[in-house]
Amino acid sequence: MANAPGGVILEPNERVIVATRPLFLWEPLVILDIVLVIAALYFSGTRASAPDTTTNDVIAGALLIAAVALALWLFFRWIPWSRKWFVLTDRRVIATWGVFNRQQAALLLDRMQDVSLSRPFPKSLLRGYGVIHLESAGEHAEERISGGLDELDMTNATTFYRELTDAQTKG
Repeated sequence: MANAPGGVILEPNERVIVATRPLFLWEPLVILDIVLVIAALYFSGTRASAPDTTTNDVIAGALLIAAVALALWLFFRWIPWSRKWFVLTDRRVIATWGVFNRQQAALLLDRMQDVSLSRPFPKSLLRGYGVIHLESAGEHAEERISGGLDELDMTNATTFYRELTDAQTKG
């Protein structure tokens, strides 16, 4: 069994089955950022051997600016991603999001009328990406779903879907 991510409010005796996040491929971008910094250092260090040091300084400066811009972009994209979770418990599906204003929406398993999984190519090749579509029962179904639980685009979607359908049939 998985542990609940920080900030997720569980009911007494509620068990977390799966916890996952949306897809965000930050690792290749961090590697690219490191390569940009190394290239900037290389071009700034080739002063003695190059006859035109102004060109090397311009290239080094441009690479350094690109590296800083990419690092800032990554940081500001990573913060909200790190706070967004999709959690399946033995009673409900929970979505949490928000950095300063934390929000949580939940949909009871016995209220779900339809659950489907779509795996768009080529993203489905990356970390089990997929989109789970939820439809709920009840007179205020649209209000509940608009709270963030109509489509869950996530990594490990196949596992989440399998465990969700299994939890629904057990209940």
